[in-house]
Amino acid sequence: MAILGAAYSNSFHNSFHFDDSHVVQRNLYIRSLTNIPLFFRDAATFSSLPLNATYRPLVTTTLALDYWMAGGLHEPQFHRTQFALLLALGAMLAVFFNDLLAVAPRWWNRYAALVAATLYCVHTTATETMNLIHARSELLSAIGVVGSFLLYIHVGRSRPWHLYLLPMVVGALAKSQSVIFAPLFVAYLWVGEEQRPIRDLFVRRSWPAIRAVALKSLPSLVVGVLVFLFVESMNAPTATMAGGNRYHYFLTQLFVWLHYARLFIVPAGLTADTDWGLITNWYDTRVVAGFLFTALLARIVWVSSENPQFRPVAFGIAWFAIALLPASSIVPLAEVTNEHRVFLPYIGLSLAAVAAAARWAEREASRARRVAGPVVCAAAVVAIGGNAVGTYERNKIWRTEETLWRDVAEKSPANGRGLMNYGLSQMARGRYVEAKQLFDRALVYNPAYGVLEVNLGIVTDRLGQRAEAERHFARALQLSPGEPLAHYYYARWLSDQGRTLDAIPALQRAVELSPALIDARYALLDLYARTGRTEALRALAQETRALVPGDPKIAAILDARGDVSPAVVTSASVESVDTLIDRSLMLYQAGDFQGSLKASRKALTLKPDSAEAYNNIAASYASLKQWDEAIQAAQQAIRLRPDFPLARNNLAWAESEKRKGSEQPK
Repeated sequence: MAILGAAYSNSFHNSFHFDDSHVVQRNLYIRSLTNIPLFFRDAATFSSLPLNATYRPLVTTTLALDYWMAGGLHEPQFHRTQFALLLALGAMLAVFFNDLLAVAPRWWNRYAALVAATLYCVHTTATETMNLIHARSELLSAIGVVGSFLLYIHVGRSRPWHLYLLPMVVGALAKSQSVIFAPLFVAYLWVGEEQRPIRDLFVRRSWPAIRAVALKSLPSLVVGVLVFLFVESMNAPTATMAGGNRYHYFLTQLFVWLHYARLFIVPAGLTADTDWGLITNWYDTRVVAGFLFTALLARIVWVSSENPQFRPVAFGIAWFAIALLPASSIVPLAEVTNEHRVFLPYIGLSLAAVAAAARWAEREASRARRVAGPVVCAAAVVAIGGNAVGTYERNKIWRTEETLWRDVAEKSPANGRGLMNYGLSQMARGRYVEAKQLFDRALVYNPAYGVLEVNLGIVTDRLGQRAEAERHFARALQLSPGEPLAHYYYARWLSDQGRTLDAIPALQRAVELSPALIDARYALLDLYARTGRTEALRALAQETRALVPGDPKIAAILDARGDVSPAVVTSASVESVDTLIDRSLMLYQAGDFQGSLKASRKALTLKPDSAEAYNNIAASYASLKQWDEAIQAAQQAIRLRPDFPLARNNLAWAESEKRKGSEQPK
C-alpha cells in the first residue's frame, strides 16, 4: 500500500481524458443519484455519444457517487475511487495468489503472493487504466472475476447454490468481459483443483476427471453465456465497435500478443492512442513472430503443467491467454491494440513470473546454490521499484490534455486522432496557427473524420476565415449526420455569428440525438431565453430538472411551481436582441444595407454593449462606402469584444478602402 501510494501520489489531480469527455464531463445523467435506477434500464445513460452507449450501469453508478461526493466534476474524487478500487483488487489478489501457490506448501508462499500482487498493481501499464476514469470498467470487472474465485475457494457454502458466481455477474454490469471467469474457472479446476497436466486432456483414462470438471464448471459456463447475452442485448442500438476485417484483425493480434508480453517485461513506449493498422498478409514477419510466440506460450503451459510445483505458472499463462481473447482474437475492435486491455490478463502474467522465479530459487537452493534466493529477492525489488518509478513518471504524461497528446503525437505520429487532440490542446491555449497545422496533418491520416472537420471549423473561425469555417461545419454534418457534437458546435458557431434563428434547430437536433449532452441543453436554454420562446424554455427546463434535480442553472430558470421565473421573463428586452441581429444579418445578405442599419441600431437601444450589432453596422456602412462611419463602428465592436475576428476584418476592409480613396489623384 505504501509503494502503491507513492507511485500514484502525483496522479490525483490529473485531468479527465479521452472518452471521459462524454462518459463523465458531458453526461448529465451522472449529476443526480436519482438516475441510478435508470442506469440499469437504459444504456444511453452511459455516454452522451450514441455510438458509445454501451450497457455499463455499475460504472455509471460509481461515477454518479463520485460526482455527488465531490459536489461536481472535481478530478481528485474520481481518482481517489480509482485508487481505492486498485487497493481492494491488490488485497484480493494477495489472498488469491497465496491460494494458488499453496499447491506446494512453503513458508514463503505468502511473501511470493504479496510480491506478485504488488508487482501487478504497481506495474507501469496499469497507468493506462488508472488515469482513464471511464476505464473503471476494467477495475470493477477484474474485481468481479477475482471475487468469484475467492468466494469459491474460501466460502464452501457458496458452492451448492453457485453463489460464488455473483461477483462475476455484478462485474459484468461494469464490463461484459467479467464472464471470462467461466473459462478461467475451467482452467483452475483442471490445473489447480484436479492437479492434472494438460496432456491428460487427451488420455482416455482421464475421462472421469474431464466429466467431473465439466459438471462443476457447467453452471459457470451457462450463467456466463446468459449474462453475456443479456448485457450485450442491453447495449443501445446506436452502439458500435467500429472494427475492420476479422481475418486481418486476427493476423494483427498474433503480433499484438507479443507486444503485450514485451510491455510486461519492459513497459517502455506506452502510448494512449496507437497508430498501428491492420496487418493484411499472413507471411508478414510480425505475424510469423506472433505465431511463434503464441506457440511458445502453449509449450510453456504444457511443460509447466507436468510439474505440480510449476502448475501456478501454467495457470498464470493460461489466464493471460484466456483473458486476452475477448479483445485480441477474431472480434475486431476500433483500435487494434490498446494498453488498458491487458489490465485483467496481466494478473496471470504477474502470478506466472513470480511463481516461476520462486520455484527456480527453491530448486537452486536445494542444489546448495544459496545465491539464488538473494538474486530473486533483488530481482523483485528491481521489478517493483522500477515499475513504481515508471508509474510515477507516466502519471506526469497524463497530467493534462496537452502533455498526454503531445506524447501521443510523438510516439504515434501517424495517428490522426492523436494529432487532432494535440491540436485541441493548443487551440485551448489560443495557439490557433499551431492547432490548424496539427489539424491539417491529422487530415492526411483521417480525411473523412467528422469530428476533425468540426475542429477545423472552429479554428478557421478563430483565424478569421468565416466562409472556410462554415464549409468545414457543413462537411462535418455531411460525414457524421448522427454526431451530436457536430450539430452542437455548429450551433455555437452560428450563435457567435449572430445567427440565432439558425442555431436553434441545430441545438434541437443535438439534444434529440443525445439527451445526455448537457452542454447542448444549456446552450438551447440560453437561446430560448434570448428569443423569448417561453413555452419551449419551460418544457426543456422541466425535462432537464427531472433528469438533474437541483441543477443551479435550471433553478435560475424555473420557480418552485415549474413556471419560468419572473426574472427570466423580465429579461425579454435582452432576449430580442439576437432576433434583431439576425434580421440585420439577413437584410445585409439581401443587399438592404439601410434596413440592416435600422435593425442593428434598434438592437443597440436594447443592448448598448452588443459587439455584434456594432459589427453589423460597420459592415453595412462599408458596403455603402461610408468608410469613416464603418471604421468607427468596427472599432467600437473590437473595444467591446477584443477577440472578434469579423469586426477586425471589417475594420481592415474599411481602412484599406479609405486609404485607396485618399491615394487617388485629385
